[in-house]
Amino acid sequence: MLGNEPVVVVNTAKAAHETFLAQGNAMSSRPMFYTFHKILSSTAGFTIGTSPASESLKRRRKAAASALNRPSVQSYIPFLHLETANFIKDLYERGGQGNKAIDCMPMIQRLSLNLSLTLNWGVRIDSLDDHLFNEITDTEEYISRFRSTTGNLQDYIPILRYSPINRNSAKAVEMRARRDVYLRRLNSELQERINNGTNRPCIQGNVLKDPEAKLNEEELISISLTMLSGGLDTITTTLAWAVALLSQRPDIQERGWNEIKRAYGDDLAGTQTTSCC
Repeated sequence: MLGNEPVVVVNTAKAAHETFLAQGNAMSSRPMFYTFHKILSSTAGFTIGTSPASESLKRRRKAAASALNRPSVQSYIPFLHLETANFIKDLYERGGQGNKAIDCMPMIQRLSLNLSLTLNWGVRIDSLDDHLFNEITDTEEYISRFRSTTGNLQDYIPILRYSPINRNSAKAVEMRARRDVYLRRLNSELQERINNGTNRPCIQGNVLKDPEAKLNEEELISISLTMLSGGLDTITTTLAWAVALLSQRPDIQERGWNEIKRAYGDDLAGTQTTSCC
């Protein structure tokens, strides 16, 4: 037991495989936690990965899967090209053409965030200095902490929720309010573009314009939150790991550069082979 909650410890690779992979369908549900579910998510709802099992969760998972299947992903290639090109351009310029050590994380976060924004709302953030970039990344970083199963003791020991020195609940309320602001902005601006006929294809727009859509507003927001939070978590972590690996493995950098030259050929004429890592 952890406080008043039962906990199962899976402590071998074999047990993890049998539990989480062999019985994956039985693991789609998530427990309800006080801090994340009852405080932080009380206005915008839950992401797909934090929802208890229900018919609504099945609909959301199906809609998300259709947006991320192979044909759909192929249609996102131009977005990937745009964001990765801007990512490398930022690294090159802010790193003094490879001569200055820099923190790559803001550039990694912008790439991740822009992919999420493009797929869901059809917009992107042009600059690292944009207030919206700083607000979303800062807020979502805090929110990910509230999703922790071990970082919020008040989830397991109810008396801590009333402690005057416990700031978790107040911070969760603050982050909830901040997230609601940019979610409302993104949704209202998308609706305005739809009304004006200037919107680009995106998940939210497709559902909003479809009179037969089977998702309600709460379910639609859940998918958007999933893409936003999940994108910033998983893409950012994966890309940060890749950059760290490249910095330690010049041989992989060389192989990558040779593959780029092979794929693009004469389009790279005159390009300097400056390492960004």
